[in-house]
Amino acid sequence: MNILVIDTAFPIEIVSVLAGDTAYDKTMYTGLSHATTLFGNIDLALKEANIGMKDLNIIGVGTGPGSFTGIRIAVTTARMFSQILNLPLVGIKTPLIYACSAGASAHTGQNIITAFDAKKGRVFGALYTKSEHELKPVEIIGPGDYMIGELIDKVNLKEKTLLIGDGCGKYYEEIKLKIPDHYFIKEFIPAGKIICELVKNIYLQNPDEHKDLNKVLPYYSRKPDVAIVKKLKNASE
Repeated sequence: MNILVIDTAFPIEIVSVLAGDTAYDKTMYTGLSHATTLFGNIDLALKEANIGMKDLNIIGVGTGPGSFTGIRIAVTTARMFSQILNLPLVGIKTPLIYACSAGASAHTGQNIITAFDAKKGRVFGALYTKSEHELKPVEIIGPGDYMIGELIDKVNLKEKTLLIGDGCGKYYEEIKLKIPDHYFIKEFIPAGKIICELVKNIYLQNPDEHKDLNKVLPYYSRKPDVAIVKKLKNASE
């Protein structure tokens, strides 16, 4: 089974092709230049895999939350390929992509926080625990737009916590005070094969669910500024 997965919600551009049992990664830090780099990196990955777009069986895409423009680039591109090639399209929240890859070698029950800087004192993130039997971790707090405290306050302190994303770096001092037993992987790059296997597993659970590309939509999650200000005000009272 040949799979292409892309995600451009953050400065790390995820591009991975799984051809048979081998993954070909072109995932790299590109800043916010996804509009000029994405198609070139997809082409390079396909050439290394020695397959063409017509040889793909599934397309996977990260739907956010994250950069408004970045999310739109990946989702629009994936939907276009899905429509042109008549391929199933699997949409996955971006934090799950990172958590699944980071947690692949973690022990059962370990906490996984993904947090990327969303400005204005907030992060785009989620909280998971490592599943006992599945590649996909268990969701404790779903992907969204949070203050870092909303994530770390729900951590099971009896287990080690894996930290992923520049939001963890930005708020590291606050995190380490509340979560003594942790491990922060700086500049973490997701593993393409794990991401592709995640997409494959989700697809195989219910193939018919992924036939309609119109079901795959950007997940921005960013609240209006007035709502953010109100929440910050209430939290300080």
